[in-house]
Amino acid sequence: MKTITIATTAWMLIPAFAPALTPFSDGFNTNTLNPVRWQVSQFHNAKLRVGQQRVNFFIYPAFHPDEDYGYLELLNNQPGINENWQVTLTINNTSGQGDRIGAGFWIHNADDPSDVIFYEFYGNAGKRARKCAAACFVLNGTTMAQKINHHAAKLTAAKLRIVYAANTKLFTFRIAPAVPAARWRTLGTFSPTGIGGDVRANWNLNPGSGRFGIRLEAYGEQRLLDGGKVFMDNFVLSAP
Repeated sequence: MKTITIATTAWMLIPAFAPALTPFSDGFNTNTLNPVRWQVSQFHNAKLRVGQQRVNFFIYPAFHPDEDYGYLELLNNQPGINENWQVTLTINNTSGQGDRIGAGFWIHNADDPSDVIFYEFYGNAGKRARKCAAACFVLNGTTMAQKINHHAAKLTAAKLRIVYAANTKLFTFRIAPAVPAARWRTLGTFSPTGIGGDVRANWNLNPGSGRFGIRLEAYGEQRLLDGGKVFMDNFVLSAP
């Protein structure tokens, strides 16, 4: 999971955006990133590279004593507080490092990027169930104690989905194995208004114009990471 330092650093990196939801998908099949759609940010020894029709994550030639991380920021597309929307992403993680190495979504308050949701997949190749995904939350730059965890066995490729409902102002976290016709499992909900949800915090969103920024992120804590073990694919932003 990201640290408070990451959320604070991110404040300095917010470019201008157009508001409102515009459905968009990217399978990264051209093996290049469209600079009109994505901004890449990489910190310490983290590297995000598009190749083999996916976004690959590496950490080399050394690891940072704290954390190496990077993200793709979706440009010109920030869905609003009064819109129904969802994001979906396929992630492979065979690193075998538990929550020391993860990848997934970084959703933030567009008006205050120190308010953050991290929804990440760690993978688990073992036969015994253990934590392989989690939704974690940051309020005003401080990591909250409450989390939404998912435990499973033999799961190294998954689809993550976050669904936002305008009427309830709740984020719902879902996961499914990355295989055809897999059933989605709902893990829990988060309220950015401080009302309702399994976890809640008041982001002080503008009730008329509040918006959410979307990032695809990956990180490693004191670990090297070879190619081919962690990658992201099939991003979709759409109406539910």
